[in-house]
Amino acid sequence: MFGFNSPTFFATETLAAIIIMETIDWGQITPEGTDTNTNTFVYVYNHDLSSIEKVDRTIRFILGRLIYYDNHLPKDSNHRIKIDIRGQQINRETCDFIFHELKQKYPRPNSLEIEFIKI
Repeated sequence: MFGFNSPTFFATETLAAIIIMETIDWGQITPEGTDTNTNTFVYVYNHDLSSIEKVDRTIRFILGRLIYYDNHLPKDSNHRIKIDIRGQQINRETCDFIFHELKQKYPRPNSLEIEFIKI
């Protein structure tokens, strides 16, 4: 697959993309599930992660969506992100990279739960 050696690998590009994505009108929010008791919303993403560019695009997309959700959902919502990687040859390093990038760049990392669906 590919490696991620630099902690600042996407820093500039990702920050610029997030700023642009904050201004996009994403339309109606449609979570796959909601737990009103815990104020948690579930989203499933099934993206092609076969190249570094596609991984970067997925990270930027999810961050943009999360920021949009925060402006339209109840205050202090929790987000449960499920990334479906079934049928793809995605190594652990790539999953770890996506996980850490989302947690590091999302302003409320404690309200973010990330899971990779493998089977």
